This record gives sequence, C-alpha cells and structure tokens, in this order.
Amino acid sequence: MPNSAKELYNLIRLSGNFELLEKLDFKKLAVLSRLTNDRLALINTREALENNVGTDNILNTALEDVIFAFTKVKEEEMVLADELKNTLQRTREMLGGNFDQKDPVFISLKEELERLFKKKNLSEVTKEEMEANIKALNAIYDSAKKLERENQLLRAKYEYDAKYARIHKRLMEKDPLTDNERKLFDALIGLKTAVDKEITQNSKILENESYVEKMVMRLVVNQFKKEQQIDINTTDVRRINRIIVKEYMNEYNGFVA
Repeated sequence: MPNSAKELYNLIRLSGNFELLEKLDFKKLAVLSRLTNDRLALINTREALENNVGTDNILNTALEDVIFAFTKVKEEEMVLADELKNTLQRTREMLGGNFDQKDPVFISLKEELERLFKKKNLSEVTKEEMEANIKALNAIYDSAKKLERENQLLRAKYEYDAKYARIHKRLMEKDPLTDNERKLFDALIGLKTAVDKEITQNSKILENESYVEKMVMRLVVNQFKKEQQIDINTTDVRRINRIIVKEYMNEYNGFVA
C-alpha cells in the first residue's frame, strides 16, 4: 500500500492508468494525508499524557494544541477556553526559556505543570476545571517569572555567562561551601578569568577532558584556598572541579545543561 499521495500518483503513472490521474485530486489527498498524520500525532501525545508517559518533553510540546483538539466546550465558554489556552502557552514558554533546568525550584514548577495535565478524560474539561487550571497556571507562571528574573540577575554578575550562574547555584544549594556568598562569587569570577584565559590561549585543550580536569583543579585550589581563603577539603575540590569541567565540556560539545 502506498504511504502518500505522491507514492500513489507515481504508482498510477507506472501502471499506465492515466485516466485515473484525471479523476483524483492529488492536492486534496496530500492535504488530507497531512491532516490525518497531525491528528494521529495529537492522539498519541494525548494518550501519553493520560497514561503518565512521554512527558519529559512537556515544555517542548504544544500542549495547548493537544488539549484543545479534544476539548469540547460550549460556545459561551469559548472565551474561558481561549484564556486557558493563552495562559498555558505563556506558562510553558516561560519555563521552557529557563537556562537552569536542574534548579530544584524549576523542577518543582515543571512537575506541577505536568501534574495538571496528567489526567484522564482530557476531552471532558468542565468550566470549573478550566477556571481552576487558569488559577494554577497563573501561579506557576508568576513563580517561573520570579525565578527567571533571579537567574538573569545572577547571570549578569558573571558577565552574562550562564555556566557560572549555574555553577554558583549548584555550590550554594547543597552543603554550601561558604556562608559568605560574596566570597563564592569572588572565587568563581577569578576562576572564570583564569580558566577562560587558558582556553583563549589554547582552544584545543577542550579536546582533552583529562587535561582540562587537571588544569581546572589547579586553578580551583588557587582561587578558593589561596586567593579567597575559603576552607575547602579534597572532597570539596573534587566537587567544584566536577561541576565546572562538566559545564565547559557540555558547552564545547553543544549539549544542553
């Protein structure tokens, strides 16, 4: 069986039944085929949401298209449905633009967004459910916007280098290295200058991760212990080194942090 209107067209031509080519509207067939495939994709995504699978890409999936393709609302509720759709879209996009998706606050907000739509019967959304979802989405959006503002302020302190904003946060989240966040900033900004200088002088060093690990470890000890007098032990040095090297290697290899 042919899989597309184009394949069907070619099969008819090869068979020599040219009169059939005049009877079939291949442009319309192509449109119908595309619409069918799009509908099947929506159905598969809806089933994934309803069965709590395949939600890892929830921020990249146009949930509003999935849900509203199956939601039946009365005409007088269309304004409310549009508000829900728009609120969902801006909330998803606000979270999707976050450059630190390992942040515990971000993870919590993403899980809350997932929870709202990991429900059965997406095709039977009531007026009351739409109102409740709008309220919940607005709360997620406000928290995501606050987190984004804090992230951008921290990023600006590190010369708009998202790597170091993430490093700073990881080192302050669990077992903070110091109670003095200013000391941590001074140590990291000095480290950034030193590491970036080494890379600028020889960009090929990033091709050798083992060399980078040794280089960064030496600079970590110098910046944290000698320059900033932060009391760190061997375990701390390894932890700092691991986080920093991973950020640089992810950036070099084009991976999303």
